[in-house]
Amino acid sequence: MSDVFRLLAEPSRRRLLDALRLGERSVGELVDRTHMSQPSVSKQLRVLLDFGAVRLRKAGRTHLYSIHGRPLREASEWLAYYERFWEQGLGRLDKVLTEEARPKRSGDR
Repeated sequence: MSDVFRLLAEPSRRRLLDALRLGERSVGELVDRTHMSQPSVSKQLRVLLDFGAVRLRKAGRTHLYSIHGRPLREASEWLAYYERFWEQGLGRLDKVLTEEARPKRSGDR
C-alpha cells in the first residue's frame, strides 16, 4: 500500500488524476488542463500507467488516457477507516460539548 501513497505524493501526478476525473484525455488536453510541460505530462503518465492507475487507449495517432481506479481503491479503503474513526470521535465530542453547554438545574452536579 505504501506504493500508492508514494505514487500520490507527487503533486503533478495528483493534478493529472484530477484532470482525468471527468473522462479520458489526450496528452495535449492534459498539458492544457494542468499547465505542465508536455515532457513532464508524458513522464508522469508513464509512471501512472506503469502503476496501473491510468489506462491508455489509442485512437489512430491519438493516445487517450483515463483513470483506472482499482489500484487506488486500497488507499481509499484504508483512509475510509480513519474517516469513520474521526467522524465517530467528533460525534462523541459534540455530545459532550452539547451536554456541557446545557444550563444546569438546581440539584444537578
